[in-house]
Amino acid sequence: MGEIHIPENNIVLEKDPAKGIYGTGHNSVLQIPGTDEWYIVYHRFNYPDGIHMGDAAGYNREVCMDKLEFNTDGTIKKVIPTH
Repeated sequence: MGEIHIPENNIVLEKDPAKGIYGTGHNSVLQIPGTDEWYIVYHRFNYPDGIHMGDAAGYNREVCMDKLEFNTDGTIKKVIPTH
């Protein structure tokens, strides 16, 4: 326990407007048992129409999963969301 140190580059996952990916959030992380293979599971606005639905976008989500990787110092590499 002690003081919390928040790194400058602390974003793990975010939208990618160039790919039409919006509303990334509420995630969980899983490790494939017995391996060093990790994934992030999250939801986002449905593709491709979610961003155009206004308030309804929050009720029209899709579940997504992308590989989670780490730097040599143990920090999490930024996840590039995929389709």
